[in-house]
Amino acid sequence: MLTISLVLALSAIGYLALNLYLYKIRRNYKHMNSPPVSRNLTWFLGVLPDFKKRLQLSPNGAHVLAQYHHDYKWDLFVLPLFSKNIIYCMELDFIGKVLADWKTFPKDEGYKKVFSFINGVRIFGNYGLLSDPGTNVWHAKRRAMDPGFHKSFLKSIIPEMNIVVDKLINILKSRPSNTVSDVCLDMNQSAFEAISSCGFNMSSSVMSTHGQHIVKTVPLILEAMTLTMRESSFKYPWTWRKEKMTLKRSVEVIRDLIKNLLLERIKNDLPENPDLMAHIIKSNQCSDQLSIDDLVDDYLVFLIAGMETTAITMAITLFYLAQNKDIFFKVRSEIDSVVERGESLKCDDVSKLVFLEMVIKECLRIKPPVRAIGRCCVKDNAMVNGLKIPCGAEIHVPIMALHHDPRYWENPEIFNPDRFSLDSKKKIRSFSFLPFAAGARSCIGKNFAILEAKMVVSRIVQEFDLENPNPEVTDLKTAGFVTSRPVKGVKLKLCPRPHS
Repeated sequence: MLTISLVLALSAIGYLALNLYLYKIRRNYKHMNSPPVSRNLTWFLGVLPDFKKRLQLSPNGAHVLAQYHHDYKWDLFVLPLFSKNIIYCMELDFIGKVLADWKTFPKDEGYKKVFSFINGVRIFGNYGLLSDPGTNVWHAKRRAMDPGFHKSFLKSIIPEMNIVVDKLINILKSRPSNTVSDVCLDMNQSAFEAISSCGFNMSSSVMSTHGQHIVKTVPLILEAMTLTMRESSFKYPWTWRKEKMTLKRSVEVIRDLIKNLLLERIKNDLPENPDLMAHIIKSNQCSDQLSIDDLVDDYLVFLIAGMETTAITMAITLFYLAQNKDIFFKVRSEIDSVVERGESLKCDDVSKLVFLEMVIKECLRIKPPVRAIGRCCVKDNAMVNGLKIPCGAEIHVPIMALHHDPRYWENPEIFNPDRFSLDSKKKIRSFSFLPFAAGARSCIGKNFAILEAKMVVSRIVQEFDLENPNPEVTDLKTAGFVTSRPVKGVKLKLCPRPHS
């Protein structure tokens, strides 16, 4: 009896201590709006029970957070989720200042937990460009890698990019006329070849031998990241899941391949005109903490990020062009005026495809590949626009919600590339368009992505008529925790354009 009483007493003390601890944390947020929290014995959970209930019916956490914004109409509020407090923000000036100050508001540690290791399998490591919250190592690496995306480098890869595009066009032409294809698969393969040959100078033999394995493994990695965030049991080392075993085998093969490529490059010295691989090697010489595995981490970041987001954008662009025939023919007319059909694009030609770039940017607005980004306050008494931000606060920037806010975009659900015309884009509010984020942690490869999308889409539009085989499908449902990709792919019919 004494033992039972002791256990009950200790449980009560523990419960009270936990509540006092959480009360002390939450009172730092009392100056912010917050959804009501239950006053019963589950007070310490905050809105976690309601959040989990909504999450079961939603594609991802970003969508759930947007629901709270829709329900309460606050542009800035805090969600207490047990010991975590997430600040959801739609105030543009606030967002701009947070993204600009990477030392006070580095990346949320959650990125590191998801992207660095999954069940002991190394993905992007602790110091990868994507997973590092914002250490001095990251800053030194980022500065060393920036020249790898300079305009002079992008100009130099256009001939190689043309070879990749020619190969894609030949594959598409080899299919029977009126074949319905999931262009997501084609764009994945093309994006892999573009980043591998143009960025890493990977030989055609290596790509043909290992390309299919790499292209198939990328979705497995993203799925494992999603399961890590969505299912707490997936993280436990003692739980058996088929996905864990598949991930381990697949990632180890890719990492070994990349390591061999890097070691061979190091042994043979860096080229006179450095590619992305050369900049990765150079950037990792900034610290004694870094090893060959850290080089592999950054290579993998560029490979996966360069493939996934660009492939999604190109596939979605083709869908909207198939849906909007007037815009499709306007794009084709622009392309025909710049380059003869069947000819390769030159550097000056790419910059002339102004309307096509407007179309791509509108696709990035309406269906951004990344729905949201997070930052974490690491300083005491940080102030943004007169608002005190407690140390440890997680700040959620909802890219998708910003891109569809009628205060910033007229008729936001309508596909309208003219929003990005020379005159109209002057009216776009700063930080209302964030497909590549902003500030020091903005996407380093954004210009590479736009260049690739313009070159691939322009050739497809010039060589094929695009048709939606399912006219009743007028919109693409996208979902995902890491990237937001079309749930059922992008099914299109590519009909060879008749020669006039």
